[in-house]
Amino acid sequence: MIGSELKLSVLHSLMSGPKRFNELRGSTGICQSSLAKTLKELEESGIMERRVILDRPVAVEYRLTPMGEDLSDALRGLDRWANRWVMGEHSRKVIA
Repeated sequence: MIGSELKLSVLHSLMSGPKRFNELRGSTGICQSSLAKTLKELEESGIMERRVILDRPVAVEYRLTPMGEDLSDALRGLDRWANRWVMGEHSRKVIA
């Protein structure tokens, strides 16, 4: 369900709150076509929802579902682990 770097990048961006398409493009750096595909896959899996805002002009907002919020908690745990063991003081030293 989240096996790609693109999906993780979108999820990370949505963890701070709802975003519109161009906001997600800016925060993730993903090209338009790849972002559209990734958003569709996340929506189909039930992790994220797409909400149409009837404004002038009409806008679309993306937000995490309750399932996505639960996943965010797990991702924060993985982030803490990576910061400690991969990026932090316990990471293996590379000897050149």
